[in-house]
Amino acid sequence: MKFDKKFRRVSAITVAVGALAVAAVASAGPPSGKGGGKKPKDPPATTTTVASPPVATYNGADIDFVAMMIPHHFQATVMGDLAPERAADESVAALADRIGVEQDVEIGMMQNWQTWNSLVVTDAESSYEMMLSMPMMVEQMGMASPDEMDELAASSGVAFDRLYLELMIGHHEGALAMLTEVLIDGSDTTLEFWATDMLSAQGVQIDQMEAMLAELG
Repeated sequence: MKFDKKFRRVSAITVAVGALAVAAVASAGPPSGKGGGKKPKDPPATTTTVASPPVATYNGADIDFVAMMIPHHFQATVMGDLAPERAADESVAALADRIGVEQDVEIGMMQNWQTWNSLVVTDAESSYEMMLSMPMMVEQMGMASPDEMDELAASSGVAFDRLYLELMIGHHEGALAMLTEVLIDGSDTTLEFWATDMLSAQGVQIDQMEAMLAELG
């Protein structure tokens, strides 16, 4: 798994696009019509004396990571939704479904984390649409461009399988760089646990996808 180059590029996001871009994506409200990702769960009701809230353990790196990873994950769910009607290889379709389900669940986890910490909850779909309008950010995060997403949606059979794998490998490599960065710069213990698990799972999936791509020739 080689993502040093991607890591260096993702590390430059704050410098390249500035804090305003991150804040814009993070605070994007829900679009008209359907909302994106899981809705944050309401905190459990209390019937006893409410204790003082715990001291926050997160820092700015944690906040930015979650705000940017939510729309990043959302793209993976969009790509996965295309597979059932287009994929030729059952193993590719199954992997796309698994990745989509996993990342949808993780979107909900990260939105809940924002709720727990009294932060603005990032809407997955609207923040994703906003991110697509920032080509530099899309490239730095390993995401598929709007043109690539259109090409994927228009493809089918082996052509879809190959393009899906190529785009998702790059997508996962961008995530690995982001995950590594938050593990280095973040301070929240819950996010550290989640990021470690995501890093391991997506690293394994990259290996699987590279093997599938090699079989396609």
